[in-house]
Amino acid sequence: MILTPYFGGAIGYTSLICSFLKDITLENDKAKQVTPQNWMVSRETSKVMSALGEGKARFVGGCVRNMLLGEEVGDIDIATQWTPDQVTESLTKAGIRVVPTGIDHGTVTAIVDKKPYEITTLRKDIETDGRRAVVSFTEDWREDAQRRDFTINTLLADPAGNIYDPTGEGLKDLEARRVRFVGDPATRIAEDYLRILRFFRFHATYGKGVPDKDGLKACRAAAGKIPTLSKERITQEFFKILSVDNPVDILSTIFDNNILEEFLFTEYQPDLLKHLCEFQKRFGIAFLSPRLYVLSGLSHENIKHMERLLSIPKVFKRDIEEISEILRLPDLNKDHAVRVAVYKHGRISTAQALIIEVAQDRVINGFINRALEIIQKWDIPTFPVDGNDLMKAGIEKGPALGAALSELEDWWIGQEFKPDRKTCLARL
Repeated sequence: MILTPYFGGAIGYTSLICSFLKDITLENDKAKQVTPQNWMVSRETSKVMSALGEGKARFVGGCVRNMLLGEEVGDIDIATQWTPDQVTESLTKAGIRVVPTGIDHGTVTAIVDKKPYEITTLRKDIETDGRRAVVSFTEDWREDAQRRDFTINTLLADPAGNIYDPTGEGLKDLEARRVRFVGDPATRIAEDYLRILRFFRFHATYGKGVPDKDGLKACRAAAGKIPTLSKERITQEFFKILSVDNPVDILSTIFDNNILEEFLFTEYQPDLLKHLCEFQKRFGIAFLSPRLYVLSGLSHENIKHMERLLSIPKVFKRDIEEISEILRLPDLNKDHAVRVAVYKHGRISTAQALIIEVAQDRVINGFINRALEIIQKWDIPTFPVDGNDLMKAGIEKGPALGAALSELEDWWIGQEFKPDRKTCLARL
Protein backbone atom coordinates (compact mmCIF):
# COMPACT_ATOMS: atom_id res chain seq x y z
CA MET A 1 0.00 0.00 0.00
CA ILE A 2 1.42 3.38 -1.01
CA LEU A 3 0.67 6.37 1.23
CA THR A 4 0.51 9.59 -0.75
CA PRO A 5 1.53 12.83 1.01
CA TYR A 6 -1.23 14.66 2.87
CA PHE A 7 -0.93 18.41 2.49
CA GLY A 8 -1.89 19.13 6.08
CA GLY A 9 1.52 17.97 7.32
CA ALA A 10 1.87 15.78 10.43
CA ILE A 11 -1.21 17.24 12.10
CA GLY A 12 -3.30 16.87 8.95
CA TYR A 13 -2.06 13.30 8.49
CA THR A 14 -3.08 12.43 12.06
CA SER A 15 -6.50 14.00 11.48
CA LEU A 16 -6.95 11.91 8.35
CA ILE A 17 -6.06 8.70 10.20
CA CYS A 18 -8.43 9.56 13.09
CA SER A 19 -11.27 10.30 10.70
CA PHE A 20 -10.61 7.01 8.91
CA LEU A 21 -10.67 5.11 12.19
CA LYS A 22 -13.96 6.72 13.17
CA ASP A 23 -15.53 5.54 9.92
CA ILE A 24 -14.22 2.05 10.68
CA THR A 25 -15.77 2.26 14.15
CA LEU A 26 -19.19 2.99 12.65
CA GLU A 27 -18.77 0.06 10.29
CA ASN A 28 -18.17 -2.14 13.33
CA ASP A 29 -21.51 -0.87 14.70
CA LYS A 30 -23.42 -2.30 11.75
CA ALA A 31 -26.28 -4.23 13.35
CA LYS A 32 -28.46 -5.42 10.48
CA GLN A 33 -29.53 -4.69 6.93
CA VAL A 34 -32.99 -3.95 5.61
CA THR A 35 -34.42 -3.41 2.16
CA PRO A 36 -34.00 0.30 1.36
CA GLN A 37 -37.28 2.15 1.67
CA ASN A 38 -38.58 4.57 -0.93
CA TRP A 39 -37.84 7.62 1.24
CA MET A 40 -34.19 6.49 1.52
CA VAL A 41 -33.59 6.33 -2.21
CA SER A 42 -35.98 8.93 -3.61
CA ARG A 43 -34.61 11.46 -6.06
CA GLU A 44 -34.75 14.24 -3.47
CA THR A 45 -33.05 12.19 -0.75
CA SER A 46 -30.40 10.87 -3.11
CA LYS A 47 -29.54 14.41 -4.18
CA VAL A 48 -28.96 15.46 -0.55
CA MET A 49 -26.99 12.37 0.44
CA SER A 50 -24.85 12.56 -2.70
CA ALA A 51 -23.99 16.18 -1.95
CA LEU A 52 -22.94 15.27 1.60
CA GLY A 53 -20.63 12.53 0.37
CA GLU A 54 -20.54 8.77 0.82
CA GLY A 55 -19.89 7.71 4.39
CA LYS A 56 -20.11 11.23 5.80
CA ALA A 57 -23.85 11.27 6.49
CA ARG A 58 -26.42 8.87 7.91
CA PHE A 59 -30.15 8.92 8.54
CA VAL A 60 -30.76 9.18 12.26
CA GLY A 61 -33.43 9.10 14.93
CA GLY A 62 -37.16 8.98 14.26
CA CYS A 63 -37.05 8.07 10.58
CA VAL A 64 -34.86 5.03 11.30
CA ARG A 65 -36.85 4.06 14.40
CA ASN A 66 -40.21 4.27 12.63
CA MET A 67 -38.97 2.42 9.57
CA LEU A 68 -37.81 -0.50 11.72
CA LEU A 69 -41.18 -0.53 13.50
CA GLY A 70 -43.05 -0.57 10.20
CA GLU A 71 -44.61 2.81 10.95
CA GLU A 72 -44.96 5.87 8.75
CA VAL A 73 -41.82 7.94 8.31
CA GLY A 74 -42.40 11.68 8.48
CA ASP A 75 -39.47 14.02 8.89
CA ILE A 76 -36.10 12.82 7.63
CA ASP A 77 -33.22 13.78 9.90
CA ILE A 78 -29.60 13.34 8.86
CA ALA A 79 -26.45 13.33 10.97
CA THR A 80 -23.11 14.20 9.39
CA GLN A 81 -19.41 14.48 10.19
CA TRP A 82 -19.21 17.69 8.18
CA THR A 83 -19.33 21.04 9.97
CA PRO A 84 -22.33 23.31 9.22
CA ASP A 85 -20.14 25.47 6.95
CA GLN A 86 -18.99 22.41 5.01
CA VAL A 87 -22.57 21.13 4.78
CA THR A 88 -23.79 24.49 3.50
CA GLU A 89 -20.99 24.71 0.94
CA SER A 90 -21.54 21.19 -0.38
CA LEU A 91 -25.30 21.54 -0.63
CA THR A 92 -25.09 24.94 -2.27
CA LYS A 93 -22.69 23.62 -4.90
CA ALA A 94 -25.22 20.89 -5.64
CA GLY A 95 -27.90 23.51 -6.22
CA ILE A 96 -29.76 22.75 -3.01
CA ARG A 97 -31.31 25.54 -0.97
CA VAL A 98 -30.00 25.71 2.60
CA VAL A 99 -31.69 27.38 5.58
CA PRO A 100 -29.67 27.87 8.83
CA THR A 101 -32.51 26.72 11.11
CA GLY A 102 -30.34 25.95 14.15
CA ILE A 103 -26.84 26.93 13.17
CA ASP A 104 -25.67 27.48 16.78
CA HIS A 105 -26.34 23.82 17.45
CA GLY A 106 -25.03 22.60 14.12
CA THR A 107 -28.33 22.25 12.28
CA VAL A 108 -29.26 23.41 8.81
CA THR A 109 -32.24 22.46 6.68
CA ALA A 110 -31.83 21.39 3.08
CA ILE A 111 -34.87 21.90 0.86
CA VAL A 112 -35.31 19.96 -2.36
CA ASP A 113 -38.55 20.53 -4.28
CA LYS A 114 -40.18 21.87 -1.08
CA LYS A 115 -39.17 18.75 0.87
CA PRO A 116 -37.09 19.57 4.00
CA TYR A 117 -34.17 17.55 5.36
CA GLU A 118 -32.80 18.55 8.76
CA ILE A 119 -29.04 17.99 8.80
CA THR A 120 -27.10 18.19 12.03
CA THR A 121 -23.36 17.95 12.61
CA LEU A 122 -22.26 15.30 15.11
CA ARG A 123 -21.98 16.98 18.51
CA LYS A 124 -20.89 16.62 22.08
CA ASP A 125 -22.14 18.67 25.03
CA ILE A 126 -19.68 21.08 26.59
CA GLU A 127 -22.05 22.67 29.09
CA THR A 128 -25.69 22.05 30.07
CA ASP A 129 -28.04 23.57 32.64
CA GLY A 130 -31.19 21.51 32.10
CA ARG A 131 -32.68 24.01 29.67
CA ARG A 132 -30.08 24.64 26.98
CA ALA A 133 -26.71 23.24 25.98
CA VAL A 134 -23.41 24.55 24.69
CA VAL A 135 -22.06 22.08 22.14
CA SER A 136 -18.94 21.47 20.12
CA PHE A 137 -18.68 19.50 16.91
CA THR A 138 -17.13 16.07 16.60
CA GLU A 139 -16.57 13.43 13.95
CA ASP A 140 -17.20 10.55 16.34
CA TRP A 141 -20.52 8.79 15.75
CA ARG A 142 -20.44 7.09 19.13
CA GLU A 143 -19.70 10.33 20.94
CA ASP A 144 -22.73 11.90 19.30
CA ALA A 145 -24.91 8.92 20.25
CA GLN A 146 -23.93 9.23 23.91
CA ARG A 147 -25.48 12.70 24.16
CA ARG A 148 -28.86 11.65 22.75
CA ASP A 149 -31.86 10.95 24.97
CA PHE A 150 -33.04 7.35 24.38
CA THR A 151 -31.27 4.34 22.93
CA ILE A 152 -34.01 3.84 20.32
CA ASN A 153 -33.23 7.33 18.97
CA THR A 154 -29.53 6.63 18.41
CA LEU A 155 -29.96 4.21 15.51
CA LEU A 156 -28.45 5.20 12.16
CA ALA A 157 -29.01 4.03 8.60
CA ASP A 158 -27.47 4.59 5.19
CA PRO A 159 -29.22 4.60 1.80
CA ALA A 160 -28.19 0.99 1.21
CA GLY A 161 -30.31 -0.13 4.18
CA ASN A 162 -27.46 -0.79 6.60
CA ILE A 163 -28.53 -0.16 10.20
CA TYR A 164 -25.92 1.02 12.70
CA ASP A 165 -26.26 0.82 16.48
CA PRO A 166 -23.50 2.97 18.01
CA THR A 167 -24.57 2.32 21.62
CA GLY A 168 -25.02 -1.40 21.07
CA GLU A 169 -28.39 -1.17 22.85
CA GLY A 170 -30.73 0.71 20.54
CA LEU A 171 -31.81 -2.17 18.33
CA LYS A 172 -32.53 -4.64 21.13
CA ASP A 173 -34.46 -1.98 23.06
CA LEU A 174 -36.50 -1.14 19.97
CA GLU A 175 -37.29 -4.80 19.34
CA ALA A 176 -38.37 -5.17 22.97
CA ARG A 177 -40.38 -1.92 22.80
CA ARG A 178 -38.35 -0.63 25.71
CA VAL A 179 -37.70 3.10 26.21
CA ARG A 180 -34.41 3.63 28.07
CA PHE A 181 -32.17 6.62 28.52
CA VAL A 182 -28.70 6.48 27.00
CA GLY A 183 -26.29 5.84 29.85
CA ASP A 184 -27.20 7.24 33.26
CA PRO A 185 -30.85 8.50 33.30
CA ALA A 186 -30.18 11.22 35.89
CA THR A 187 -27.33 12.61 33.79
CA ARG A 188 -29.42 12.66 30.62
CA ILE A 189 -32.27 14.41 32.43
CA ALA A 190 -29.96 16.98 34.01
CA GLU A 191 -28.87 17.93 30.49
CA ASP A 192 -32.45 18.79 29.52
CA TYR A 193 -35.38 18.53 31.92
CA LEU A 194 -37.82 18.28 29.03
CA ARG A 195 -36.60 14.69 28.70
CA ILE A 196 -38.80 13.85 31.69
CA LEU A 197 -41.92 14.47 29.62
CA ARG A 198 -40.34 12.92 26.54
CA PHE A 199 -39.72 9.73 28.52
CA PHE A 200 -43.43 9.34 29.20
CA ARG A 201 -44.44 10.35 25.70
CA PHE A 202 -42.07 7.89 24.05
CA HIS A 203 -43.17 5.10 26.37
CA ALA A 204 -46.83 5.80 25.54
CA THR A 205 -46.05 5.80 21.82
CA TYR A 206 -43.43 3.07 21.45
CA GLY A 207 -43.12 1.23 24.76
CA LYS A 208 -44.74 -1.92 26.11
CA GLY A 209 -45.38 -2.96 29.69
CA VAL A 210 -44.28 -0.80 32.60
CA PRO A 211 -41.79 2.04 32.05
CA ASP A 212 -38.10 1.43 32.66
CA LYS A 213 -37.69 1.57 36.46
CA ASP A 214 -34.36 3.44 36.43
CA GLY A 215 -35.73 6.03 34.03
CA LEU A 216 -38.91 6.41 36.06
CA LYS A 217 -36.94 6.87 39.27
CA ALA A 218 -34.80 9.59 37.70
CA CYS A 219 -37.86 11.38 36.29
CA ARG A 220 -39.54 11.33 39.67
CA ALA A 221 -36.47 12.76 41.37
CA ALA A 222 -36.14 15.65 38.90
CA ALA A 223 -39.84 16.45 38.39
CA GLY A 224 -39.55 19.68 40.34
CA LYS A 225 -37.31 21.09 37.61
CA ILE A 226 -40.00 21.01 34.93
CA PRO A 227 -41.32 24.52 35.77
CA THR A 228 -37.85 25.92 35.00
CA LEU A 229 -38.49 25.17 31.31
CA SER A 230 -40.29 27.59 29.04
CA LYS A 231 -44.06 27.26 28.83
CA GLU A 232 -43.78 26.73 25.09
CA ARG A 233 -41.51 23.68 25.42
CA ILE A 234 -43.62 22.15 28.19
CA THR A 235 -46.82 22.75 26.23
CA GLN A 236 -45.50 21.21 23.03
CA GLU A 237 -44.41 18.02 24.78
CA PHE A 238 -47.46 17.75 27.04
CA PHE A 239 -49.84 18.14 24.10
CA LYS A 240 -48.01 15.32 22.33
CA ILE A 241 -48.62 13.13 25.38
CA LEU A 242 -52.29 14.09 25.40
CA SER A 243 -52.49 13.30 21.66
CA VAL A 244 -51.57 9.60 21.84
CA ASP A 245 -54.37 7.14 21.10
CA ASN A 246 -54.98 6.41 24.78
CA PRO A 247 -53.32 8.98 27.05
CA VAL A 248 -55.12 7.77 30.19
CA ASP A 249 -52.63 5.07 31.17
CA ILE A 250 -49.56 7.25 30.74
CA LEU A 251 -51.27 10.15 32.54
CA SER A 252 -51.97 7.81 35.44
CA THR A 253 -48.29 6.87 35.55
CA ILE A 254 -47.36 10.55 35.45
CA PHE A 255 -49.73 11.45 38.29
CA ASP A 256 -48.85 8.38 40.38
CA ASN A 257 -45.21 9.47 40.30
CA ASN A 258 -45.96 13.10 41.19
CA ILE A 259 -45.04 14.38 37.75
CA LEU A 260 -47.20 17.37 36.76
CA GLU A 261 -49.27 16.82 39.88
CA GLU A 262 -50.69 20.32 39.32
CA PHE A 263 -52.93 18.76 36.65
CA LEU A 264 -54.47 16.05 38.83
CA PHE A 265 -57.80 17.74 39.55
CA THR A 266 -60.38 16.18 41.82
CA GLU A 267 -62.98 16.58 39.05
CA TYR A 268 -60.89 14.66 36.50
CA GLN A 269 -62.53 11.39 35.43
CA PRO A 270 -60.05 9.04 33.71
CA ASP A 271 -62.84 6.82 32.38
CA LEU A 272 -64.48 9.80 30.69
CA LEU A 273 -61.23 10.74 28.97
CA LYS A 274 -60.69 7.13 27.92
CA HIS A 275 -64.17 6.88 26.41
CA LEU A 276 -63.80 10.25 24.72
CA CYS A 277 -60.56 9.15 23.04
CA GLU A 278 -62.14 5.86 21.95
CA PHE A 279 -65.10 7.63 20.35
CA GLN A 280 -62.86 10.24 18.76
CA LYS A 281 -60.85 7.47 17.12
CA ARG A 282 -63.96 5.53 16.14
CA PHE A 283 -65.53 8.48 14.35
CA GLY A 284 -62.28 9.97 13.04
CA ILE A 285 -62.73 13.36 14.68
CA ALA A 286 -59.91 13.53 17.21
CA PHE A 287 -59.21 17.03 18.50
CA LEU A 288 -57.04 18.07 21.42
CA SER A 289 -59.16 20.82 22.98
CA PRO A 290 -61.94 18.51 24.25
CA ARG A 291 -59.31 16.20 25.74
CA LEU A 292 -57.80 19.14 27.57
CA TYR A 293 -61.25 20.17 28.78
CA VAL A 294 -62.04 16.68 30.08
CA LEU A 295 -58.63 16.50 31.78
CA SER A 296 -59.57 19.73 33.56
CA GLY A 297 -62.70 18.07 34.89
CA LEU A 298 -64.81 20.23 32.52
CA SER A 299 -63.78 23.21 34.61
CA HIS A 300 -62.79 26.63 33.25
CA GLU A 301 -61.09 27.39 36.56
CA ASN A 302 -58.84 24.39 36.12
CA ILE A 303 -58.01 25.48 32.57
CA LYS A 304 -56.85 28.79 34.04
CA HIS A 305 -54.79 26.86 36.58
CA MET A 306 -53.14 24.90 33.76
CA GLU A 307 -52.05 28.16 32.18
CA ARG A 308 -49.57 28.65 35.03
CA LEU A 309 -47.49 25.93 33.39
CA LEU A 310 -48.86 25.68 29.85
CA SER A 311 -49.14 28.17 27.02
CA ILE A 312 -52.65 27.22 25.90
CA PRO A 313 -53.44 28.60 22.42
CA LYS A 314 -56.32 31.04 22.16
CA VAL A 315 -58.00 28.79 19.62
CA PHE A 316 -58.09 25.99 22.21
CA LYS A 317 -59.68 28.26 24.80
CA ARG A 318 -62.23 29.42 22.23
CA ASP A 319 -63.03 25.82 21.29
CA ILE A 320 -63.44 24.89 24.95
CA GLU A 321 -65.81 27.82 25.48
CA GLU A 322 -67.87 26.72 22.48
CA ILE A 323 -67.97 23.11 23.69
CA SER A 324 -68.96 24.27 27.17
CA GLU A 325 -71.90 26.29 25.81
CA ILE A 326 -73.06 23.39 23.65
CA LEU A 327 -72.97 21.01 26.63
CA ARG A 328 -75.35 23.38 28.43
CA LEU A 329 -77.93 23.15 25.65
CA PRO A 330 -81.03 21.13 26.58
CA ASP A 331 -82.15 18.11 24.56
CA LEU A 332 -78.84 17.62 22.77
CA ASN A 333 -80.07 14.18 21.85
CA LYS A 334 -82.61 15.64 19.41
CA ASP A 335 -82.20 16.78 15.82
CA HIS A 336 -83.23 20.38 16.44
CA ALA A 337 -80.81 20.82 19.36
CA VAL A 338 -77.96 19.57 17.17
CA ARG A 339 -78.90 22.06 14.46
CA VAL A 340 -79.03 24.87 17.01
CA ALA A 341 -75.54 23.93 18.20
CA VAL A 342 -74.20 23.86 14.65
CA TYR A 343 -75.83 27.20 13.82
CA LYS A 344 -74.49 28.93 16.93
CA HIS A 345 -71.15 27.24 17.46
CA GLY A 346 -70.06 25.52 14.24
CA ARG A 347 -69.69 21.95 13.06
CA ILE A 348 -66.41 20.99 14.74
CA SER A 349 -67.28 22.20 18.24
CA THR A 350 -70.69 20.53 18.01
CA ALA A 351 -69.16 17.22 17.00
CA GLN A 352 -66.67 17.34 19.87
CA ALA A 353 -69.36 18.25 22.41
CA LEU A 354 -71.53 15.38 21.21
CA ILE A 355 -68.63 12.96 21.60
CA ILE A 356 -68.26 14.10 25.21
CA GLU A 357 -72.02 13.57 25.69
CA VAL A 358 -71.77 10.06 24.28
CA ALA A 359 -68.76 9.32 26.49
CA GLN A 360 -70.83 10.42 29.49
CA ASP A 361 -73.76 8.23 28.35
CA ARG A 362 -75.97 11.31 28.16
CA VAL A 363 -76.66 10.75 24.47
CA ILE A 364 -77.59 7.30 23.26
CA ASN A 365 -74.91 5.73 21.11
CA GLY A 366 -77.31 5.07 18.27
CA PHE A 367 -78.13 8.77 17.87
CA ILE A 368 -74.55 9.86 17.32
CA ASN A 369 -74.46 8.63 13.71
CA ARG A 370 -77.57 10.63 12.85
CA ALA A 371 -76.21 13.65 14.73
CA LEU A 372 -72.91 13.50 12.85
CA GLU A 373 -74.78 13.30 9.57
CA ILE A 374 -76.64 16.51 10.50
CA ILE A 375 -73.37 18.15 11.49
CA GLN A 376 -71.69 17.22 8.23
CA LYS A 377 -74.50 17.69 5.71
CA TRP A 378 -76.99 20.21 7.08
CA ASP A 379 -76.93 23.48 5.12
CA ILE A 380 -76.53 26.14 7.80
CA PRO A 381 -79.18 28.82 7.09
CA THR A 382 -78.70 32.57 7.29
CA PHE A 383 -81.02 34.61 9.51
CA PRO A 384 -83.07 36.53 6.91
CA VAL A 385 -83.37 39.78 8.92
CA ASP A 386 -80.72 42.27 10.06
CA GLY A 387 -80.45 45.48 12.07
CA ASN A 388 -81.35 47.70 9.10
CA ASP A 389 -84.72 45.98 8.84
CA LEU A 390 -85.45 46.74 12.46
CA MET A 391 -84.44 50.39 12.14
CA LYS A 392 -86.74 50.74 9.12
CA ALA A 393 -89.48 49.34 11.36
CA GLY A 394 -88.89 52.21 13.78
CA ILE A 395 -86.52 50.74 16.37
CA GLU A 396 -83.72 53.17 17.14
CA LYS A 397 -80.09 52.13 17.05
CA GLY A 398 -78.87 51.05 20.49
CA PRO A 399 -79.41 48.33 23.12
CA ALA A 400 -83.10 48.01 22.27
CA LEU A 401 -82.22 47.23 18.67
CA GLY A 402 -79.86 44.43 19.67
CA ALA A 403 -82.37 42.98 22.12
CA ALA A 404 -85.16 43.01 19.56
CA LEU A 405 -82.98 41.41 16.88
CA SER A 406 -81.86 38.71 19.32
CA GLU A 407 -85.44 38.02 20.39
CA LEU A 408 -86.55 37.70 16.78
CA GLU A 409 -83.68 35.38 15.95
CA ASP A 410 -84.50 33.18 18.95
CA TRP A 411 -88.09 32.93 17.70
CA TRP A 412 -86.84 32.04 14.20
CA ILE A 413 -84.57 29.34 15.65
CA GLY A 414 -87.44 28.02 17.76
CA GLN A 415 -89.46 27.67 14.55
CA GLU A 416 -86.69 25.33 13.34
CA PHE A 417 -85.15 28.00 11.07
CA LYS A 418 -88.16 27.79 8.70
CA PRO A 419 -89.71 31.30 8.60
CA ASP A 420 -88.60 33.33 5.59
CA ARG A 421 -87.83 37.05 5.53
CA LYS A 422 -91.42 38.07 4.92
CA THR A 423 -92.67 35.97 7.83
CA CYS A 424 -89.96 37.30 10.13
CA LEU A 425 -90.83 40.91 9.26
CA ALA A 426 -94.47 40.16 9.90
CA ARG A 427 -93.53 38.75 13.28
CA LEU A 428 -91.53 41.90 13.97
